[in-house]
Amino acid sequence: AEVDNILRFEKDFPGATVIRLERNYRSTAHILGAASHLIAHNEGRLGKTLFTDATDDGATKVSVASSWDSEEEARAVGEEIEQLQRQGHSLNEIAILVRASFQMRAFEDRFVTLGLNYRVIGGPRFYERQEIRDALAYFRATAQPADDLAFERIVNTPRRGIGDTTVRLLHDRARAKKVPLMEAAAEMVGTDELAARTRTSLRDLIASFARWRARMETLPHTEIAEIILEESGYTEMWQADRSADAPGRLENLKELIRSMEEFDSMAGFLEHIALVMDTDAEGQQDAVSIMTLHSAKGLEFDTVFLPGWEEGLFPSQRTLDVNGRSGLEEERRLA
Repeated sequence: AEVDNILRFEKDFPGATVIRLERNYRSTAHILGAASHLIAHNEGRLGKTLFTDATDDGATKVSVASSWDSEEEARAVGEEIEQLQRQGHSLNEIAILVRASFQMRAFEDRFVTLGLNYRVIGGPRFYERQEIRDALAYFRATAQPADDLAFERIVNTPRRGIGDTTVRLLHDRARAKKVPLMEAAAEMVGTDELAARTRTSLRDLIASFARWRARMETLPHTEIAEIILEESGYTEMWQADRSADAPGRLENLKELIRSMEEFDSMAGFLEHIALVMDTDAEGQQDAVSIMTLHSAKGLEFDTVFLPGWEEGLFPSQRTLDVNGRSGLEEERRLA
């Protein structure tokens, strides 16, 4: 949808009757007032005055709070939700709306710590996203070389010419020798059982894991994580990707590295991830909804938290860089 179509309507169809849809059936006057003051800064708009027949008796006013960072913000929201729950509010009527999917991570982590049920609407949970699972597989295979699932997931990601046939041969060798896949691969690169190009790719990958593992003894785990993603070619793979979701995947990877700063070691971080991944979101009857603003269209909740309203995040810096003033106005419409 292009807003210009609306702005040009009276010019394209002179004499047409314009009916403004101004009555709002969902929000209180407090919310409509805040929204109207924000959108009034847009130059490209057809003026209208929103109103509601609902009274504000007992309605909470729009509350604005500042936080030092996303972790503090998640803690504050978590405490507020716990208080609402104690007062008898249903978690199903509480939502957190974010501008970008990577913002979900801090809230997911916090809710797991608090034991608050949550569901992600319109997409997978943060740690279930493809790029996050891939990165975690690299970290696990480095820290835990006997983790066959982790090694198999990334052995050909990015593509290294190690196909399904090679992986089957590695499994056969591992079963026969009763050793992990990575150890079986290290043995097979010294034989003629694999094609020369495949042997070279596997040898380089195994050497990389050994190098990263050794550096874990001396470097901070966050630095090692960045080195792994860079030297493996994984970050470069997404940088070269021209799909619409590639920039978001790179943001998610950055957020993953940021989240590791809360832990003292790679082992501690991976233990935390195991706990988060073990939290079952399915079948939760009463749960907080976490979603992007785009996914929230058409939905309604009693209590809504809007984190991350800061320059560069919302409004999105990428939108501002690409579209300038019109991008800023579109961000206001989204708000």
